[in-house]
Amino acid sequence: MSSIPQRFNQDELSDLTRDLNLSKEASELLASRLNNKNLLEEGNKITFYCTREKGLLPFFSQEDNLVFCYEIRGLLEKMGLPKYFPDDFRLFIDSSKRILKYFLLHIGNKYGTIPTAHSTKMKEVYNIIDLVSEKMKYSKT
Repeated sequence: MSSIPQRFNQDELSDLTRDLNLSKEASELLASRLNNKNLLEEGNKITFYCTREKGLLPFFSQEDNLVFCYEIRGLLEKMGLPKYFPDDFRLFIDSSKRILKYFLLHIGNKYGTIPTAHSTKMKEVYNIIDLVSEKMKYSKT
């Protein structure tokens, strides 16, 4: 084995930040530090992590005060998760006086929480829960 360090390309760096479950800010910091140590290949973009959610935006829609994922299978595939089995996930609803959030949680905690819906104007009432579940096509997935 060679003692010469191997430099990360953009895909390898992205895989590393995803495996470490790093936030945008932490991913950018890691990329910057690796670049300072000359451990990144030429052409890697440190600012890539500031806009990494752009690839996920096509799976979301906005209606009034609600942003929701309407294609859960596609979202999980784009995120690099294996085939989606609905029985492996549960829907978690978090609410306060002003904010309503929906997340998918993996039953075995193999994957992190996956935000699937968000509203800053709706309250947790049953007709809203049904509306969001319908928009997300949750019962059909």
